[in-house]
Amino acid sequence: MTSEARNGEAGLDRVHRMRCRAVSYPLGVGPPPAQVIAHRADAAHLAALVGEWGGGGALIAAEPLVVLPADADALNAVRVLPHVEPSEDVVGGGWFGWFGFDAPPFLAFYDHLLRWRDGRWWFEALWSDEREAVLRRSLDESAAMLTAAADAVPRTWKSEQFGGASLPVHLEAVERAVEWIRAGEVYQVNVCTRLHAGFAGDAAAMFAASAARLAPRFGAYIDGGERALACLSPELFLRRRGRDVMTSPIKGTAPRHGVDGSDALLNSAKDAAENVMIVDLMRNDLGRVCEIGSVRTASLLDLEAHPGVWHLVSTVTGRLRAEVDDSQLLAATLPPGSVTGAPKLRALDAIAELETVPRGVYTGAIGFASPAWGTEFAVAIRTFEIAGDRIDLGVGGGVTADSVPMREWRECLDKAAPLLRAIDGELHPAVPTPVIEPTGSQLSGGLLETVLVIDGVPVRLADHLARLDRSSRELYACPVPAGTAVRAAAAAAAQRGAPAALRIVLTTGGGVAITCRRLTDPPGESDATVVHRASGLWRHKWADRADLAAAEHVAGTPLFVADDGTVLETSRGNVFLICPDGSLRTPPLRDDVLPGITRRAVLDVARDSGRRAVLRGFTVTDLHHHAAFWTSSLSGVVPIRSVDGVVLPRRDEVVVELARALNLRGKASGARPTR
Repeated sequence: MTSEARNGEAGLDRVHRMRCRAVSYPLGVGPPPAQVIAHRADAAHLAALVGEWGGGGALIAAEPLVVLPADADALNAVRVLPHVEPSEDVVGGGWFGWFGFDAPPFLAFYDHLLRWRDGRWWFEALWSDEREAVLRRSLDESAAMLTAAADAVPRTWKSEQFGGASLPVHLEAVERAVEWIRAGEVYQVNVCTRLHAGFAGDAAAMFAASAARLAPRFGAYIDGGERALACLSPELFLRRRGRDVMTSPIKGTAPRHGVDGSDALLNSAKDAAENVMIVDLMRNDLGRVCEIGSVRTASLLDLEAHPGVWHLVSTVTGRLRAEVDDSQLLAATLPPGSVTGAPKLRALDAIAELETVPRGVYTGAIGFASPAWGTEFAVAIRTFEIAGDRIDLGVGGGVTADSVPMREWRECLDKAAPLLRAIDGELHPAVPTPVIEPTGSQLSGGLLETVLVIDGVPVRLADHLARLDRSSRELYACPVPAGTAVRAAAAAAAQRGAPAALRIVLTTGGGVAITCRRLTDPPGESDATVVHRASGLWRHKWADRADLAAAEHVAGTPLFVADDGTVLETSRGNVFLICPDGSLRTPPLRDDVLPGITRRAVLDVARDSGRRAVLRGFTVTDLHHHAAFWTSSLSGVVPIRSVDGVVLPRRDEVVVELARALNLRGKASGARPTR
């Protein structure tokens, strides 16, 4: 940092009193931005933006005039700018830095920078009389610096393997978010996790190399002193030119590796709904500071290719009211809606409850505010945070009512993969990266739903059809045919009186077969026998029941256990423990656990009644020491009497209470819910 750099109120006052003109001087051709950034790595508070910033190219600044203290009001500081005539082409300088999600902001004011565009370098400045000598010296030194950068020895860095993210914790967070969405508390919420590793070497050189490899739309490196950011963001948060402002939220992701996911993304109702909800949120945020009637959706659900993934991108524009400045614009829109959820305030509360570690700067905003050019900030995603000998990478995604926990986890890994490759990093082997494919017989057999019918009315038919539709879209790239709900209701209506089973089979060609038959009485209780089940894809309800039938040779109800010793489910339904305090415990939704409809209903009932429920795995030994039950669409809430001959404790009053809350009748528990 130069001796002229100032902090606090004195620095702000100095910026406010400056009288400047925006100037630009050609320096000619030179090395690409990556080499210049790496060469300038040791400069005080290096700020480097590459990609589409300021119309495209690169902006590189160092040795700021003012560094804002961590405890200062950063939003207020953004409105403190020198007097300068607006410029169509010159950035010149301004406030560069970040606004973190839950980390302190960092802002520094620079009155000169290097700019690269169309293959040539320029020296730009907010030229003031008081700084003329310093700026002339910097201009004279810039050409020599570019020559030195071209010949500089490359700097190095190294990260250890990235770990730290917990699959069970993330699965539980996603499912809890779905629960709150079902309860109507929130429409969408972003759920994130965090990877970290040891780090040594030059962070600026790491950014320069990764940005050159990935060519992000909004790459940014900011040295904030104790923390440095290497951001490879694809997402524009805000761009203000004059009084016109725009934002381009990204929601909807599919991997580009392997089978091209672009068509699936374009046809994904979940991703489209996610994007549209955030567009509405951003329209609302901009509407707080824009002229009435000026906010509009300029584009909706555009498919864009980004490093390693496809994204759905929309654009919202508006015109700021005359009295609104950048600080008010940022205050109205931070944190970005695409990384929070809707409605934003409730989503922020949900994030605080669901996520176990702070996000840091990740999902905040990074960019600049120039008195000459305007303001531009990107969403701080695809962002490495380097502090001391540690590097962190946040990853996450938006959760809606249709979200599948394991797919949300894989979306996180899909987003992380190209970033880790770009810095020559890799995941720690302990981070689960499961991709389980269906067998040929499973795929060819189609999908199945069995729905309980009471007095001619199918129970939770909408939930069953939603599960069937999710699986059909994922596996066969087609929705459940229109009219299926009407046909199912008609078939159920013909079975008034005794309970019945409605069977819906969806074939690989998209056809649907529907039958309905009378049911016998459900079992009063169940004896379970442990059966090892090899890894497989069981979160879809397959019409081919051969694998399940093969397990029926044991006495009692087969209880499936995974390779890692975790109890999964029975051959007929999901398993719950009843803890001594009356709380419930059931495994989180993995690829090898069916997302049972009654399982979800039991969790909803527990939430509504204030009964604690934990989404956490357990072993057979755990099961031996607790009361337990399983649920299915046709058998109801069924107490487990014993496991491998070991008699379990009983908590029939809890089972009866849950069953009654489901408002259905059954033999064993006073209920006959649906799986």
